[in-house]
Amino acid sequence: MVAIKKDGKYLNKPYITMQMSVKKAKNMMKDYITKKDTLPPFKIPRKTIDKNKFEEKDSFVWLGHSTILSRLNNVSFIVDPMLSLRASPLKFLGPKRFEGSLVCIDELPKIDIILITHNHYDHMDKDTILAFQNRVKLILVPLDNAKILKKWGVKEEKIMEFDWFEELLFNNITFTFCPTQHFSGRSLSDRDKYLWGSWAIKGLKHSIYVSGDSGYNKHFEEISQKLGGFDLACMECGAYNENWSEIHMLPEESVQAAVDIKAKVMLPMHWAGFDLSTHAWDEPITRALKKAEELNMKVTTPMIAEVQSFEDSLNLNRWWQKL
Repeated sequence: MVAIKKDGKYLNKPYITMQMSVKKAKNMMKDYITKKDTLPPFKIPRKTIDKNKFEEKDSFVWLGHSTILSRLNNVSFIVDPMLSLRASPLKFLGPKRFEGSLVCIDELPKIDIILITHNHYDHMDKDTILAFQNRVKLILVPLDNAKILKKWGVKEEKIMEFDWFEELLFNNITFTFCPTQHFSGRSLSDRDKYLWGSWAIKGLKHSIYVSGDSGYNKHFEEISQKLGGFDLACMECGAYNENWSEIHMLPEESVQAAVDIKAKVMLPMHWAGFDLSTHAWDEPITRALKKAEELNMKVTTPMIAEVQSFEDSLNLNRWWQKL
């Protein structure tokens, strides 16, 4: 076992854990009181998935927030499928999607495998998983998360649990569960009782890394040392705040993490979906692009549901600037 569990809870060690001080709490309260422009003043535009293009070649699709759909070696998989209106245990209360950003489940092509990075509501959504459960072959989750899916009624034989750096070879694709610096929990009483992480997926021709949520640390270098570089790194770069940067990277750190993991191209995600922090809704992508230019990191910025082949040129359509 690579991940450390103590007194029934997983630890970020050898990485650090967020420490909340009185000063940080005061700063956070001030940020929330003074925050502005956290909601877009217009409907978020998106595409309709081009299923033919998706199935022709190795490809990837950002479905908004942190949901990534991809196809390698004729195997289709989806990471953190959250295709509901609210990131909440309640259907009438909690963070609501920005208008226009929701992709309907019925629009999606055939999917073989679901991958979950961690069990927060904006990453592991009950309604979406139940809608997919009879369509997919496998659901890959971090350690101790299977019990949640089984409670929902998902068949046990479809679920596989993973420790950090455990892997599965499926149709010439290697799925490796990797470390992050974060936390887990779906209630006030179960924090850190379930493992969290990220996914590295390597096919015969192309590879993709999906970060989940994480603070910045040496684990990105560790992943690249163990697994090599990636054609594409889908990196979270939103819902941050200086007072909780240990568990959510600042945009500049997200770009550095893409460099550390030896990605050829970065796709910024975890923005333009929900109001989960205090920054302006489009600040993450603005800051990330500025840092990427400094570090010479190539960035692709597709619209939600826009299909991209790994062989396509970078998508440089700054769609949010035109609205």
